[in-house]
Amino acid sequence: MKKNKRKSPLLLSLLFRLIVIPAAIALGVAYLSIYINPSKFSPPLFFGLYFIPLVLLNLLLLLVGIIRRSAAAWITFIALLPAILYAELFVRWGDVQQGQEGIALKICTYNVGLFAQGSGEMSRTASLEGIKTFIQEQDPQIVCLQEFRIEDTTLVAKHFPGYPYRFYHFFNSRNSSKFGNITLSRYPIVNSGKIKFKRSTNLCIYTDIEHFGKKLRIYNTHLESHSISFTSLIKKLREKENFTEEIYQVHDKVAGTFKRRSMQADTIAQHMHNSKLPSIVCGDFNDTPMSYTYKNLSSGKRDSFRQSGKGFSATYSLLWPLLRIDYILYPAPMWSISHKSSKIKYSDHYPVVSEIIIP
Repeated sequence: MKKNKRKSPLLLSLLFRLIVIPAAIALGVAYLSIYINPSKFSPPLFFGLYFIPLVLLNLLLLLVGIIRRSAAAWITFIALLPAILYAELFVRWGDVQQGQEGIALKICTYNVGLFAQGSGEMSRTASLEGIKTFIQEQDPQIVCLQEFRIEDTTLVAKHFPGYPYRFYHFFNSRNSSKFGNITLSRYPIVNSGKIKFKRSTNLCIYTDIEHFGKKLRIYNTHLESHSISFTSLIKKLREKENFTEEIYQVHDKVAGTFKRRSMQADTIAQHMHNSKLPSIVCGDFNDTPMSYTYKNLSSGKRDSFRQSGKGFSATYSLLWPLLRIDYILYPAPMWSISHKSSKIKYSDHYPVVSEIIIP
């Protein structure tokens, strides 16, 4: 009996380490995933996707290790240290980081979800009217909308009479309606264009505006979405038929989506690099801050949330507050004096509104 009692703590200690070490390694891979292009090597992207759950898991293991007074707790503690550097990507409290004096430019980016993702029995018309009211109340000078659905493009001017300058690109849908990105501006648009992606209805449009004698380029971006049927996955789990095969199919779809999105981000980043104008990039990246996409597009730029946001940063209603996938990024010496993501339920996304100072 004494021998069994001695072996039991040793066995528990060994099992604890067998959990702690893989969890710490997984978190380490999540840190590295943002530097690895998924189109070159895809496995690390899944660790970055689950960055927050991995942090929470390691925090739980650290707590258990401290209670058990296990030396293995040091492994988890060391693994969690770098997470402090990434915390402000997801949650922030503090004062606005002040910059040079200049003229304010208020921007709104909003994936309106084809006006089909509103709460309850909300119709497309009610969703559109609610979004129009929100824009009127916020009164931004620039509005970037993604997944905008419309039957007749001549109605754009009627819907947004306060914005005399507009640029959009729409794809034709099967039911005779159109959808795509639209940029609304109160300032003259002196140049515009689109960046289309192969075999995709996602795209990026750009507009050059005149802002008090300065030309700025605004990128309105909607990158590749996850086209995965989770309903189908749940049904397979319930039926217990071909579930393993379904898991593999989901894995392939996610990996393929990340690869396409990374290539789309590369294309936009190169386009910005070739432009001589200071550029603001905003929209739905469909990726978290712990991703190659975000790192690439935010390179050399500031993030409105990280500079003036407060609280949680999530912009996607599902799994709130974990998912921030909509952004407003801009170069120095521009700086943001405000950042807000209102929890209105006209889409599965929340709008992002930021006031940026242009020195």
